[in-house]
Amino acid sequence: MRITQTMMAKQYTRRVSSVINDYAYVNKQVGTGRKFFKVSENPGAAAKAYYLRRQSAQCDDYVANVKDAQENLTTKDSTLMQVSKSLEDAFDTLLGIVNGSQDNAENRAVAAKQFRSIQETIVKDMNTKYGDKFLFGGSNMTDAPFELADDGTLTYLGVDVSGKKDYVYPAGHPKAGQVVQGTDNGSDDVLNLLKDLSGDKLYTDLGFGLSFENGNVVESSAFSTALPGINVLGYGTSPAGYSNNIVLLLGQMAGELENNSDSSALNNYMAKFTEQKQNVLNETTKLGSDSMFLEYTQTRLEDMQDNIANKISDTEYIDSEEAIMNLNTVDYMYQALLKTSQKILSNSFIDFMT
Repeated sequence: MRITQTMMAKQYTRRVSSVINDYAYVNKQVGTGRKFFKVSENPGAAAKAYYLRRQSAQCDDYVANVKDAQENLTTKDSTLMQVSKSLEDAFDTLLGIVNGSQDNAENRAVAAKQFRSIQETIVKDMNTKYGDKFLFGGSNMTDAPFELADDGTLTYLGVDVSGKKDYVYPAGHPKAGQVVQGTDNGSDDVLNLLKDLSGDKLYTDLGFGLSFENGNVVESSAFSTALPGINVLGYGTSPAGYSNNIVLLLGQMAGELENNSDSSALNNYMAKFTEQKQNVLNETTKLGSDSMFLEYTQTRLEDMQDNIANKISDTEYIDSEEAIMNLNTVDYMYQALLKTSQKILSNSFIDFMT
């Protein structure tokens, strides 16, 4: 079989075209740093890259949730510190009256006004918002949790925190119109309702393997950012008649001062006040523990982000030195083909004859 010049030219052209395509591909790798550009080029690596990018997106969401929860806790902690400061001021005033150093009619009147002012201040503090969400209403972030009425009644999400008055579910609630009876009617149903509200949760997914059981979130698989305000301030009434809610207790102490009660009665209130004040501090301490936990979780997630990013880089991106070496190799092949063409494609007398 005779090999003509035309046949050699066609073969040469195919080889040059192939090298040019390789050159363009490798040059694109150098420019973008990617190992491949289509799934068909490397199906296994493409599937792995898709899985890793899903992991990366989830991890980014978890980190964003942690940061939001941390900012939420920081605002709560700052608020409770303000509440604690107000309570310390009230305690110092009460202590001065109980020990007799400041026990006179004028100071009692001033202290009573101070206590009632602190009541209002604490209620305003506990209605603090983070963005457009109330912080101390548990999972209810749209309604102000506390309201102090002119008659001294304090409600949490509409429920009397003393547990005495009946509660009627509002319109729009699945139990709308139903009445929950309070202790004034010989029932503990309102207290039980308050207990349920105190255990309210609002879960956020931080990458602990969110799971459900019987339609409820498994507590160990998520983090609750809810802090019902009645856990901080308390609810119900002690057998001795002292309010378990520190805001109402301040009102009771103000009433005792206004009625000029003796120091022994005030001393009993001081013991209860100290107990409730400590409860606020305990809740503040819990926030500190939660904050440390979130910091640890954020560090863990950020380390995970780095690991995933490294895996994505190894899967999708080519080493720059390797890419440049490949480019030089293809360029060398291309230059060699150009030099070979001078001999392969040289015209002969037969070419002119044909």
